Amino acid sequence: MPKKTNIPLHYLSDDSVMGISVHRIDRADDALAMDLGVHRDNHGNFFFQEKGYSCLMVDFREVKLHGRGAFCILPGQVHYLTDTFDATGWFLATDMMVLDEQQRAVVEEYAQNGMPVPITEQQSETLASSLSLLSDISKSSHDHKQVTLQNMLKVCLSIFASFFEHEIRKNTLGNLRPAIITSEFRKLLCKQFKTVKSPAAFASMMSITPSYLNEVVKETTGQPVSYWIQNEIILEAKRLLCYTSLSVKEIAFTLGYEDHAYFSRLFRKAAGKSAGQFRETYRE
Repeated sequence: MPKKTNIPLHYLSDDSVMGISVHRIDRADDALAMDLGVHRDNHGNFFFQEKGYSCLMVDFREVKLHGRGAFCILPGQVHYLTDTFDATGWFLATDMMVLDEQQRAVVEEYAQNGMPVPITEQQSETLASSLSLLSDISKSSHDHKQVTLQNMLKVCLSIFASFFEHEIRKNTLGNLRPAIITSEFRKLLCKQFKTVKSPAAFASMMSITPSYLNEVVKETTGQPVSYWIQNEIILEAKRLLCYTSLSVKEIAFTLGYEDHAYFSRLFRKAAGKSAGQFRETYRE
């Protein structure tokens, strides 16, 4: 068997329209969805389930959707469907840059650890109508299709973002500024964690002091900046241990550690078991 050195990265399909893919989900799609297997995407995925049941694994978190609900998966998050029954709804895939700064901050903050958001029947009808119209526009051929499609996409994403924002506001007393700063930090972290591992370095990139960055991130997430830097490193290490055949030494080098023994100690301390033991546990 050939050595598996990376986790499959999926892009928007060739049938996507102007960087947008919107599809109706029905019971007949169950087998197809299961066949996608473990992967990550270079775009955001937004799910709206009208009824039924779905269960996904998202970066080692089990996410269950019962009945009506909304959920999203960020670019780079490793995920796969484990079970589904009688599920219907909509799936929307698009570049996260379509969202404005505040919406993107909300979505990224929610998706880190968020669970499906239950929605009312009226909210469900509004979102279903909006996504159906988006789908119709994507299949049309009128002269102003691009502008109309982009405007309708923004409507749909705004509805999703409003659901997630409502959940965040429960825990932030209505102040979204910390969420925006935290989102910017996480965006930098996702791009730079293999080479940058200092809280001060991230603060410098954001033109704020390390103490202020730490204060804001801790206020928003409950954990300091150093925790999230290590968390991102260990999470990627777990992904590579579980879904590739790379050796621990190769994974350490991939994540920016020339001393693989130091990396092994770091992993054991953070995960509570050695890298080898973790790999064995998740492959049983």
